[in-house]
Amino acid sequence: MKKTSMLLVIITLLTVVVLYAQETPQEFGPTLTIGRNARLGLEASTSFAWDITNKSTGLETKVGMDLVFPLFPKADRGLAPNSPDQPSVRISIKNAAFTWWNTYDTTGGNYEQDDFNSWQARPLVLTFDDFFADVVWKNYFFRIASSSTVMRTNQSGIFSIFDDVMDAGDRWYIRRSATRALWTRERYNIQQFPLLKQKIVRDFIDDDYRPRISGILALGAEFNWFSGAIKAASHANGLDNNNNAWLFGLDAEFVPVENFLITLTGFAGINYDTTNIGKNPLSIGASLEYRFDLSERFILTPKAGFDFSMDTASGTAAWELSAGVLLNTRGYDYITSSRILDWDNVIPAGASLSFNISDASEMGIMLSWFEPADRDSMIPYFGGFLQLELANLLGVTTSERGNTIAFGVLAQLEYMIAEKFTPYIRGGYVPEFQQNSAALTTDNYLIKAALGCYITPVHFFSIDVRFAMDAQLRTDGADIQRSVLSTMFTVRM
Repeated sequence: MKKTSMLLVIITLLTVVVLYAQETPQEFGPTLTIGRNARLGLEASTSFAWDITNKSTGLETKVGMDLVFPLFPKADRGLAPNSPDQPSVRISIKNAAFTWWNTYDTTGGNYEQDDFNSWQARPLVLTFDDFFADVVWKNYFFRIASSSTVMRTNQSGIFSIFDDVMDAGDRWYIRRSATRALWTRERYNIQQFPLLKQKIVRDFIDDDYRPRISGILALGAEFNWFSGAIKAASHANGLDNNNNAWLFGLDAEFVPVENFLITLTGFAGINYDTTNIGKNPLSIGASLEYRFDLSERFILTPKAGFDFSMDTASGTAAWELSAGVLLNTRGYDYITSSRILDWDNVIPAGASLSFNISDASEMGIMLSWFEPADRDSMIPYFGGFLQLELANLLGVTTSERGNTIAFGVLAQLEYMIAEKFTPYIRGGYVPEFQQNSAALTTDNYLIKAALGCYITPVHFFSIDVRFAMDAQLRTDGADIQRSVLSTMFTVRM
C-alpha cells in the first residue's frame, strides 16, 4: 500500500512538472550548463630589465589568477510572438549573461595560499547588447522600454577600427572597481589610444538625455525596408514634473536597396529650460552607410554622418559633419585580440580612414590599420598596426584645447617565422602634453621606439625580448628620457 501511494505521488508530481513546463515561458538560447563554461586562467611572469640610462637592473615577478564563471552563459533570452496576427508580448534581452569574475594576484616572492586569498567578494554582473519590451501586432509595436529607443542623437563623429579599444573604459570589468579584471592597465587599450588624448575630439556633438528623463514610451512599425518609432519622455514623474518638461522625438531607418542604410533620429524639448538642465534641446542627426561586398573576405563600407544641436531657449546652435571609409580584410564579423593592443576580442582586421569637422571649424582625421601576423594575413605571416591622428588642422583657437595643430602616430610591423619567432619594430611620434592636462600641449614632442622579438618556443610559454627608448624632442635638441633592455618570461594557461 505504501509503495502504491508513493508511486501515485511521484506520478502526480511528474504530471504537475510537465504541465507547468508547458505553460512556463521558455528561453531561446543554449540550455543552461552552470559551471561547464567556467574559465580558470593562471599566469606567471618574470621580467628582467636593464635601465641603460640609470644603470639599474632588476627582476619583477607577477602571478595572477582569474575565474570567470558565467552563471547564465551568453544567449538571447525572452518571449517572441507566436502569431504576428494576434496582439502579443515581445520581450527580449540580447546576448545576455550573468557573470561572476574574481581575480587574485601577487608580486614578488610570496606565493603562499593566504597571499593569493587577499581579495574582496565580487558581485554577479549582468551584461547584454540590447533590451526591449513591446506589445506587437502585425508590423506595429507599442514599446514599453528599450535600450535602443532612447533620447540620444549621435550619428556623426570620427570612427576607427580601434573604437572598441579606445572605449575600453566603458567595459564593466574596467569601470567597476568591485569587478575589476586582472591587470587592466596592461591588457586593455595597452597603447593608450587615442594618441592625442582629448586634443582630438571624436564626437563634437553627442546629445544624450538618457540620464535626464524619468520615463519613455514609443510607438512604431517594422518592415523589411523601413523601421521607425515616435517617442515621448518626461523629465520627472507625474507628481514631480511640475514644469511639464517633455521630450518628443522620432527614430527611422531606411534600407532603399540592399546593404544601404539611412538612419534619421532627433528630438525636441518643451519647458526643459525651466528645469535644472537649463536649456531646451532641439537635436537632429542623420547617417548614411553602404556596404560593398568585394568578396567574402574584403568588405568596403563608406559612412557619413551629420548632427545638429540647438538650445531653442537661448538660440545657440552647433553642428558636426563626418565621413570616412572602413575596410574589413577578414570578413564583416571577424574580430580578434592583440597582445600589443588589447587582450579582448574587440579588434576587426582591416583599416579605416575618417574625419570630422565642427561648426567652429575644428577638424580631426584618424587613420587606423591592424593585421594580425599569422598564416591568414593578407601577406602570410606579416602584420602590425598603425594609428595616425591629426587634430585641429585649421588652427582654431579654443579655451579647452588651445590653437595648436597636433600630430600623433604610432606603428608596429612584425613578421612571424616558423610560427614561433615574431621579430617586431615599433615607432611613434606624439606631442608632449602640459602637466595635469589631456588637451593642451607644449612645443615639445616625444619619440617612442621599440625593437624586439616575441618567441613562443613551447605552447603556453612566451619570451619577449625588447629594447625600448623614449626621447624628448625640443627646439634646442633631443633628450633621451628612457632606454631599457628587457626580457619577459611568461607562462600562462
